[in-house]
Amino acid sequence: MRGFESLQGRSELSGLQGLQLSVDSVFEIRWHGRGGQGAVTSAEIVALAAISEGKYAQAFPSFGPERRGAPVLAFNRVSTTGHIRVRAPILSPDVVVVLDPGLPYVTDVTSGLKADGVLVVNTSKRPEEVEERLGGSWRLAVVDATAIARQVLGVPIVNTTMLGALIKATALVRLESLIEPIEERFGARAKSNIEASRIAFEATKIVEPKAGFRPVPPVFKEEKLPSWRELLAGCVVVEPGNAKSYRTGDWRSDRPIWNRDRCIKCGICFLFCPEGCVRQDRDGYFEADLYYCKGCGICACECWTQAITMVEES
Repeated sequence: MRGFESLQGRSELSGLQGLQLSVDSVFEIRWHGRGGQGAVTSAEIVALAAISEGKYAQAFPSFGPERRGAPVLAFNRVSTTGHIRVRAPILSPDVVVVLDPGLPYVTDVTSGLKADGVLVVNTSKRPEEVEERLGGSWRLAVVDATAIARQVLGVPIVNTTMLGALIKATALVRLESLIEPIEERFGARAKSNIEASRIAFEATKIVEPKAGFRPVPPVFKEEKLPSWRELLAGCVVVEPGNAKSYRTGDWRSDRPIWNRDRCIKCGICFLFCPEGCVRQDRDGYFEADLYYCKGCGICACECWTQAITMVEES
């Protein structure tokens, strides 16, 4: 792992020392991700890396019954001075890490972020584009972690990739301190995950805050479905309860595409969809209701004619 050691030397000389644990305080990180992206695993690896360096650390998630693709939170606290007693969710983090590029459009990821903090974002956009929406008095770190994960790991799971970006932006722990917890967590897949972290470390771009800069205020999606009273007469409907509050299509990173030359209209995709969001069009071919489709890929796995392909969501 000589590459990790040489890169860490650059991190310590990169002018980011101000965010290292040098005062008698607790350093707090809030992770924003979606179910299945590994935000909880990322937090655990950071805590283990910090502990291996003699620091005190904790990692814990915050989620309920959300399924794959649902927004979730995870948290880290790291201290060099003593045991961490507080266990409450982090409301005013020093660092916010955003694993999914779609989350800033559906939730306020910068809520409570300290004025001199750091925002680390996974996105394919240029830093100036991200700054226009998410910039502030905090340092901004931008990396296309999804592209790196697809290239190195073969899947768009960016948890270990974003670890490299986090360390580039904060120097919270040493890069080589990630190796042992990643090896313990991923076993035979550890080498590629370590490589993804290293590449992300190199690729992360840091944008310092501009004096007097004011970002564009975020506008979050708010869509309301009609009440059953507003639907056409004669329809048999069931009031959807709180399900109508969630546009679950915003949760996906991939979407299914049907190849009509291969599709034989057997309906296997319809039967296996766990969300019931596969439907037939007027010609009898199947398609996904993208308002609710979470991009889980079960339909593609079960399609025995290989008519369904999962493609990256734009």
